[in-house]
Amino acid sequence: MISSCSPLARCACAAVLIPCLLLLISCGGGDSTTTTAGPVSKIVISPTTASIQFGQKQTFFPVPTDASGNSVSGLAYTWTSSAPTIASVDNTGVATGLANGTATITAAASGITSNTATLTVTQRVATVTISPMSTSVAVGGTKQFTATAVDSSGNPITTAPIAWFCSFAPIATIDNTGLVTGVSPGTVTIVASVGNVSSQPAALTVTP
Repeated sequence: MISSCSPLARCACAAVLIPCLLLLISCGGGDSTTTTAGPVSKIVISPTTASIQFGQKQTFFPVPTDASGNSVSGLAYTWTSSAPTIASVDNTGVATGLANGTATITAAASGITSNTATLTVTQRVATVTISPMSTSVAVGGTKQFTATAVDSSGNPITTAPIAWFCSFAPIATIDNTGLVTGVSPGTVTIVASVGNVSSQPAALTVTP
């Protein structure tokens, strides 16, 4: 004999099963949970120290978290440089070296200000040139040489300490300002240096 549920019985079963299914769905069918970050309570920018040359750029990155250490997204930052004439910073955290010196960079959002990052801007001498490259001076006379030091981008380095050299002092001497004095007839070379970077030699002829 084949048994079957009456329509009334099927309705009763459905009345019991549906609430159970809804309860399972509402529980997510598992143990996964979703963490919602709270308001930002801390902003850390990196790197905390950096060094660039004049004209170069450095990008800083903010990491915002809430009081529980959860990452916070969707913030609009205000970036600030303590010395904008040395290093500027745009609204994306990209700093540009403008002059020799040190600046501190910070980011702020939702009333929270980050730690400070230190950015040092320096100019490294790439080439040294002197002028004139060929000249003459009489014995007892003087001739002024000038030197220009520039970085790899061609920007002048006005604070570079320049050292002057003459190839043979009995013919001509040169002081620390580039002023040559003719001593006796002959030819010498003049060189200007900044650290280990030297100019091409200039020719100087001393006439009687």
